Amino acid sequence: MLNIFRSKPLIDDASCEWMFDTFEWALTHFDPQEFFQRSQLIQPTNDFFPGNIDSRHGMAETIFDHVVKYAGLSHWPLQLQAPQSFSSQPLALLDLPVVQRNSSASNTLPALIASQPLVITYNPQQASKPGDLASSYAHHLAQHIVAQSQQLPPGGAEYFNASTEIVAIFMGFGVMMANSAYTFRGGCGSCYNAQANRQASLSEDNAMFALALFCRLKGIPTGVATRNLKGYLKRNFKQALKQIDREPARLQQLLALK
Repeated sequence: MLNIFRSKPLIDDASCEWMFDTFEWALTHFDPQEFFQRSQLIQPTNDFFPGNIDSRHGMAETIFDHVVKYAGLSHWPLQLQAPQSFSSQPLALLDLPVVQRNSSASNTLPALIASQPLVITYNPQQASKPGDLASSYAHHLAQHIVAQSQQLPPGGAEYFNASTEIVAIFMGFGVMMANSAYTFRGGCGSCYNAQANRQASLSEDNAMFALALFCRLKGIPTGVATRNLKGYLKRNFKQALKQIDREPARLQQLLALK
């Protein structure tokens, strides 16, 4: 009878199980020490993304540099190219025994040398939406991390895009990933620019659940986690926390990977 007072889960049981599996996979293959001891929740604020920008490319470069630093990949041979100069190239595999990330606070690993850089470009329309642009970069970097690891995510290759969005959240970009998972067009649409939106693979609720799981594992207070979330997502975040707390065995399984 008391089940009527139980809060509704944010995501279904199968998605919840897959989310825990994907976090366990990420913690197993992508440096749990970096996750638990040094990674931080990146916020879409001037404190995290300082700089005076006078052009779209300048905005793209500045945000890219910050995202690379927070992702712990400053030692990787990454290169940002303007869209008009970008040419897609086959993936160059780096000589990595394991995928290692630097602390976002400092560079402690030697620079990786490659015959050709790992090239990333950007959507110039997103220069007007820095949060979407930062999220797109974070997802691209997560894709490179997983590709370089040669480790298939839970569910296999067909879950690559969704799983690498979770890796981006795992690296600390969950607030921006959740905020940009869905964009409401609004009333007249006069200010709406569909080309500026990030094309998300995870649903908004799944992105919120992944963010809540990141914060629960890191011990990040709800007020800090929701400070820069869209208003209507704050309730979803708390709903996700309640669902996570009903899985104490799975949560302890992840915490045991410290």
